[in-house]
Amino acid sequence: MLLGLQLQRWASPLPCFSFPSSSVVLLRWPGCQCHARTNARFSQPSPRVDISPFFFLFAPGAKRRNGGGGSSITGRRSSSFSRKVLERRRRRRIKHRTDGPTGAALPSRRRPRLLFRATKFGSTFCSEDTTKRRASKSKSFKDAENFEVLVLEKSCGCKFKSLRILLIAIISATVLTLVTPTLYERQLQSASRYVDVGWMWDRASSDPRYASSADVGWEDVYKALGNLRSGNNRQSHLRVGLLNFNSTEYGSWTQLLPADSHVISTVRLEHAKDSVTWQTLYPEWIDEEEETEIPSCPSLPEPNVPRGARFDVVAVKLPCTRVAGWSRDVARLHLQLSAAKLAVASSKRNHDVHVLFVTDCFPIPNLFPCKNLVTREGSAWLYSPDSKALREKLRLPVGSCELAVPLKAKSRLFSVDRRREAYATILHSASEYVCGAISAAQSIRQAGSTRDLVILVDETISDHHRRGLEAAGWKVRVIQRIRNPKAERDAYNEWNYSKFRLWQLTDYDKVIFIDADLLILRNVDFLFAMPEIAATGNNATLFNSGVMVVEPSNCTFRLLMDHIDEITSYNGGDQGYLNEIFTWWHRVPRHMNFLKHFWEGDSEAMKAKKTQLFGADPPVLYVLHYLGLKPWLCFRDYDCNWNNAGMREFASDVAHARWWKVHDRMPRKLQSYCLLRSRQKARLEWDRRQAEKANSQDGHWRLNVTDTRLKTCFEKFCFWESMLWHWGENSNRTKSVPMAATTARS
Repeated sequence: MLLGLQLQRWASPLPCFSFPSSSVVLLRWPGCQCHARTNARFSQPSPRVDISPFFFLFAPGAKRRNGGGGSSITGRRSSSFSRKVLERRRRRRIKHRTDGPTGAALPSRRRPRLLFRATKFGSTFCSEDTTKRRASKSKSFKDAENFEVLVLEKSCGCKFKSLRILLIAIISATVLTLVTPTLYERQLQSASRYVDVGWMWDRASSDPRYASSADVGWEDVYKALGNLRSGNNRQSHLRVGLLNFNSTEYGSWTQLLPADSHVISTVRLEHAKDSVTWQTLYPEWIDEEEETEIPSCPSLPEPNVPRGARFDVVAVKLPCTRVAGWSRDVARLHLQLSAAKLAVASSKRNHDVHVLFVTDCFPIPNLFPCKNLVTREGSAWLYSPDSKALREKLRLPVGSCELAVPLKAKSRLFSVDRRREAYATILHSASEYVCGAISAAQSIRQAGSTRDLVILVDETISDHHRRGLEAAGWKVRVIQRIRNPKAERDAYNEWNYSKFRLWQLTDYDKVIFIDADLLILRNVDFLFAMPEIAATGNNATLFNSGVMVVEPSNCTFRLLMDHIDEITSYNGGDQGYLNEIFTWWHRVPRHMNFLKHFWEGDSEAMKAKKTQLFGADPPVLYVLHYLGLKPWLCFRDYDCNWNNAGMREFASDVAHARWWKVHDRMPRKLQSYCLLRSRQKARLEWDRRQAEKANSQDGHWRLNVTDTRLKTCFEKFCFWESMLWHWGENSNRTKSVPMAATTARS
């Protein structure tokens, strides 16, 4: 078919054309509305027809009725014929202007009238004048039966504005025709789950967070993958998915694993937005009670793969800057989470999926634990992850921006194998916390838990105290303490890296570590269903290690020990060090490790709310963590933190009374391990006198002490008042008073 477009002046007649009966004729007139009326032979008028604009659609075999051949619509007229037509038009215009009932001149523009004549064998479309002029010459009309004649009369003024609109439409259509292929290619590119390697690397190179400057050790990669080509699980045909490799490295992969025996694909991963920072993933505070807002985490783009696609190996190149805080990197976390999702999506029954990391820095140890490490060859780390455990971890929030355990959850998850779970704590270097550990064990039992209780002690804890710990329910295990190489000698943090021994409790799958200076007010056994590391927030992007879920593993212990000289703790202690290793942690409500502490910026309403939580009965808090001077080191009459100007932010008589309530429910034999030493009695009296001298407004220094422990002595030296004579000189001594036998003297 051929599409012809006829553009003529409105007054010019249209030539007639005949079309076969099989042809399709589409007639539109630009910008006009026309009346359709019947010939004299028809009495009923036709309805009003809108024929704007017009096009001719006809078959290539259509011919002009005036004898002109060819497929052109207008054709070429002879010069003599043109002169006759012009002369005839001039006469008609003169006659038309003088016609009319009043003799007034009529508009010079004539109304063109169109005649549409239908026949059995064809269709004719022409002007009325042309029809009269050529009717005698046309032989095709002699044998045709006329069915109907419609005369269409123009009823509106047609202007050149319609022509301009038509030209604009043609130009726009041309532009769209040229642009459409580019748009279509982009749509295909965005819809495709596989991408061209060069295109992917161009995008990656534009974001320096995802770029890795490390050179790939291809020999190391080949050796690591050699574990998959040997042994019982030999895989001769590998399907490898590449993530964050550039085009040059892709070529090296194809040489390393030929295409005739392996399938290598690149996976598309959109980069995280620049607004997503580590501080947005791990904010210092969130509205856990959902009083003003519901906390939510920013989303990280998902890796795109075709539905049903599976990989045998997911290879990822991770960035590593080797500067302070290198593990708190959004791109590094995003790539490892994406690798985990690809591994889970490709895993199925009896099909092991391996993850290969190419990096100089160790992967996230609690996302890809070292117990799943198959081999390490230089910068190539090959893992065989547990797909079930990995799937559970991926259901957790991406950071601490949301609670991993909702505070108002209607039900709690519980683990299956209770025999492989335990609460644990540690005592080293001093026996002052023995009473705290005993009361902590008793609070766990009073809360209803039946899990094992394991306590790690070093050689400084005497046999007498070990027997007391065992009587309280602890399973005592003796360890060799670990020194902090960055701590000063005899400092408080000199031996606190001994906490790393928790990861050597490999006869348990899960351990909830608790500090020895807290109470369990409500059962928290549901935390055993949480992965490593689940803890409460502390400050900035860090977690508080006072209560945390760990998964014991000897290789994790070696990881902690291997970097002990390299990594610097922000506070010089074990908590700061663990925060540098386990940067991907999961937030639990602060009610599960609520600190006995009034911050400097707390309003009076906030202080009143905390005080109410400390004394609520039945308890609202799950765990109450005692900071400052411990309750068993004070007289039971009041919180001795009031008498020390530097400790008043930890003072609370209500929280103090809560601890003594647990103490009073313990057997008397266990209470004997909470007696006060003579040196501690002298210290308490010294602080009271200093508060009296400063005339402290709280007035606790005025209260009389009725605690029976004041007059109870179990040491060889009991005249503690004499210590006050030179207290200012020797109050800071660290040498402890020799401990007497178990018999107490009053």
